[in-house]
Amino acid sequence: MAGMSPSTWHPDFRLGLLLVVAALFLDAGSSSIWGESSSGRLDLTAVQYGLRTAAGGLGALFAVAAAFWVDRGPPHGMMAAGTVFLALGPLLALSDSFVLAVTHVFLAGVGGAFVGSLIFYAVAVKGYARFKGTLIGSLGLLFNMRWGVGAVAVWGISIPPQWLAAATVLAGGALLFLLLPRWFTGRYGDGLTLKETLAVPGAKLTMAWVAAVYLVASIMVTSGATRLGWVTFKLEQVGAGLDSDFRFIALAGGIGGLLWGMAADYFPARWLLIALAALSLLAGVSLWLPGGDATDVLILLVVRGGLVSLPWVLMADYLPMRHFAKLALVVTWVGSMGISLVLLGRSLGLYWGWAIDAWVTDSFMWIILAEAAVLVVVVAVRPRIQESGG
Repeated sequence: MAGMSPSTWHPDFRLGLLLVVAALFLDAGSSSIWGESSSGRLDLTAVQYGLRTAAGGLGALFAVAAAFWVDRGPPHGMMAAGTVFLALGPLLALSDSFVLAVTHVFLAGVGGAFVGSLIFYAVAVKGYARFKGTLIGSLGLLFNMRWGVGAVAVWGISIPPQWLAAATVLAGGALLFLLLPRWFTGRYGDGLTLKETLAVPGAKLTMAWVAAVYLVASIMVTSGATRLGWVTFKLEQVGAGLDSDFRFIALAGGIGGLLWGMAADYFPARWLLIALAALSLLAGVSLWLPGGDATDVLILLVVRGGLVSLPWVLMADYLPMRHFAKLALVVTWVGSMGISLVLLGRSLGLYWGWAIDAWVTDSFMWIILAEAAVLVVVVAVRPRIQESGG
């Protein structure tokens, strides 16, 4: 059946299928790898635990090198190397050595940087011609699930989970190494340097605007997570079983991101973000209604997915493709710093703290109202300049 040969498939379909399947393998395996921890067995002191955690953060800094790499040339070698680093993790975690435990976390950080969502999104943006939103939403769905291959133990598979996790990750890396060079058509070569790109009139303003949109969306995701956490706390108090609920939260959020990503292939991401803001208001208003908690949670889950996928679609539309990974890394770091400030403010009583003691409908309603209004304003004030820098 020659018509079914991959060589006859549309280039977008081939690349999308490869990225989705590889992300499925990598996320399933790496979720288990991070879970295979030696900290409990080693009985670490507070200082040792801090050093171990710092090693993971140090390894994650390799995301900077990964962003430069994927902007400079085909990324299949780097991504395959990342899976090797990840696969070494669970094997090192079997040791009783503190040094090897630290090495395990460091390598997991490096491997995660080389095959993390930033790299997958960058490859999708650089190599996809038409349905970027659908692919970004699909990848977001997979990265949001965090199932872990350890769950297959219920199927009667007797392979030790650490070996199964390593094999799963390596399978994803092998797919990328063998097929990505053939199916990825990203453009590389001569062009404006990063410095020259940022010197183009309006480029810095556009980047600042995109970062502002991502920041506000990230803060709204954090607020939604806080609300979901509060509802979860109330459910725990009445003895509700939450394992299936957590699965539902991950699945519903991922499906929501996929649907909004698909919509972005037909409608401007800016207007969809404004629609998201309006939908988030419904989540707050629903708290005033009988049985509002359930409606509120469901709407928040759908909104949460869109607040994750749509900012990436917006970045794909407005950031220069040649330097997309580097600039997207800066944008996401700005969002991460914003989330950190929100969490700090909440803990100090500056943001959410004033409402914690008397958490009622009004408190969450007014907070989400303010955040949605800010999102609408930020999205609406798009700089009227050239939309992409090539």
